[in-house]
Parts: sequence; structure tokens; C-alpha cells
Amino acid sequence: MAPPTADESIQQMKDLVQPHVPEPVIAVGVLHPAGAWGNMAVTKFSPGLGMLRRRNNNQKAGGLAKTGAFGYKAAFFAVTADRVYAMGATPKSRTWVVADPTDSWARTDLLVIATPGRLATKVVLDVASTGDHYELEATTAGDNGFTAAFLAQLTATPNAS
Repeated sequence: MAPPTADESIQQMKDLVQPHVPEPVIAVGVLHPAGAWGNMAVTKFSPGLGMLRRRNNNQKAGGLAKTGAFGYKAAFFAVTADRVYAMGATPKSRTWVVADPTDSWARTDLLVIATPGRLATKVVLDVASTGDHYELEATTAGDNGFTAAFLAQLTATPNAS
């Protein structure tokens, strides 16, 4: 069985989060605390240092996602025409269990900076009205276009979709 195409992955994720979002979803992405990939390598050499780095990275993610020693909680982000919704998600078998949104922001209230790296793109979200700051990353290694499509929508000028 062939892996799903980008379009199939995008539609599957939209179908998964749409019941939790009150407006039509344009794009969905999965984000983890920034540095999650680097933590895996550090933990192999020094579990204690890996634990400290995970804690620091989890704090920078602002509680939207969390990396632990034995698993993680991802943040799903749903982009609509006017808002961005963040919701917790945990992997289960071949799918995800998605929670109702924990946060949402007007797209015009967000400054989003995406910085591509070798395995992941760092995604920094700053909320102008509150000063909240979140540092996350989107895995791009092995991406079939799903993450690239999400990042294009997340970083696009609002209502330019």
C-alpha cells in the first residue's frame, strides 16, 4: 500500500480537526516544541542533559506541545480564513486523538516566522495583543508536501489564501 499523497494527508487531517473548529479549516499542521529533534540526539549521550533541554524547550512552547522521555503531545494548528486554532493531540495507533482548541488567535494578531532547518522548520509565533511567544517546530524530513502546504498558509498574509 502506497503512502498517502500530500492532498490525501491534508484532507485526512482537515477531517480530523474540523469537528473541533467552528469555521472552515484551510490548513492543518502538527507542531512540536522547538528542538525536539536535537533532544533525541542529546538524550542518547546524556539523559540528564536531554531532560533539562526538553524541559526548557517545553517552556518555550508555552504549553502548546510537550516532549517527554517516553513520548510527546503535539500541537495541531488549524488555519482558517480569520483565525489560527491550537489544540492538543496525541498519537494513537495510526491516527491521532485531538482535543478541543486550547487557544485561538486572529491571524492579524499573529507574527509568524518560519526558519527552515535540516530536519524541521522552526516556527515562532508572537501574539501582538498579549505578548505571548511560542517556539515550536514542524518536522519536514520526509515531508510529502503536507507540512509545506501548512506552513505556506500559516505564514501567509491573512485573507490572502
